[in-house]
Amino acid sequence: MTKPPLGIRAIAAATGVALLAACATPPPPPPPPPPPPPPPVVETTPYRPLPPPQASYGMVIPAKDAMGYRQTINTGLTTDEAIWHFRSGWNVAALNCTRDVHAPILDAYGQMLLAEDSRLDAANAAVESRFRKDAQDQLANAGESTARAKVNRTALLMRETHSTGLYNYFASPPARSHFCNMALAVANDYLATRPTDFDLFATAGLQRYEMAFEQFYTAYEKYQAESSAWDARYGDMYGYSQPGWVALYGTPEQQRAMGVAIQSVVPEQTVGVPDTATGALIPVINVDDSVASTPVVQPIPNDAQD
Repeated sequence: MTKPPLGIRAIAAATGVALLAACATPPPPPPPPPPPPPPPVVETTPYRPLPPPQASYGMVIPAKDAMGYRQTINTGLTTDEAIWHFRSGWNVAALNCTRDVHAPILDAYGQMLLAEDSRLDAANAAVESRFRKDAQDQLANAGESTARAKVNRTALLMRETHSTGLYNYFASPPARSHFCNMALAVANDYLATRPTDFDLFATAGLQRYEMAFEQFYTAYEKYQAESSAWDARYGDMYGYSQPGWVALYGTPEQQRAMGVAIQSVVPEQTVGVPDTATGALIPVINVDDSVASTPVVQPIPNDAQD
C-alpha cells in the first residue's frame, strides 16, 4: 500500500492536534476580588437624660419602705389627721391651681368648708390634742417644765413646723400638673353629690392626692435610672454625673460635702397665705405646667480639642 505523502501526513497530524485542543476544558476564570470592608459604624451618643418638667436635677424624693410603700408626710395617719391633711391639700390646690379649668376646685372648697364645718373642727381639735401630748412628752423627756403655757407654746411651734412641711409638700411645682388634675376630679365629685360619709370621702381623697404625687415620683425615679445607665455607658468618655447636667449620687449630706447645692421641691422665695386654723403660711407658687425650660447640651468627649 502506498503511504500518503509526507506533507499530507503532517497536515493530518496538525488537524488532529487542533481537534484535541478544541475538545479540552478551558481553565476557570480568576476569582473576583474580595468586597471592600464595610464602613465603620459611627455610634450616635444620646443626650444626657432630663428630669421631668419643673423638676431639678438633684431632688430628694420620698423613699419606699421594704414593702414598696412610699413614705410621705401623709403616711400612717389617724382618721382625724387624714381629714385635716385632705383639707390642707385642698386648700393648697385652691390657691395654686389657677387655670380657668380649675375653677371648680375653689368653688367646691368653699362649699366643703361650710358643709363640713363641725367635722373639720373635730378633726382639728384631735390634731391639736395630739401635738399637745407630743409636746408634753418631749419636754418631759428633756427634763424641762411641763407647765401648761410651756406645753402650749411648744405644741404650737411643732404644729406650725408640721403644717409648713405639709403645705410645701402639696405645693411642689414638679407635681403641680398631676395634683391639680386630681384635685379637680375630687372637687367635681364633691360638687356632683355631697358625700354622706365625709370621713370616707376625705381619706379616699387624700389617697387620690397621693396617687397624683406618685405619678411624679415614678417619673423621677425613671429619670434617675436612665441617668445612671447613661453614666455606665458613656461616663468614661464624656464624664460622669455633674451638677446641673445629670442625676447626683450619694446622700444629701455627702453631696453638700462635695459642694453641691441641693435643690428643694419648693423655691426659697415664695408668696404665702396664712392658714386661719394653724397660722402656717401656705405657699402660692405660679407654675406654667404647659412648658418646661431645661438646659440641654450635646456631650463632648473629655479629650476633645477646641
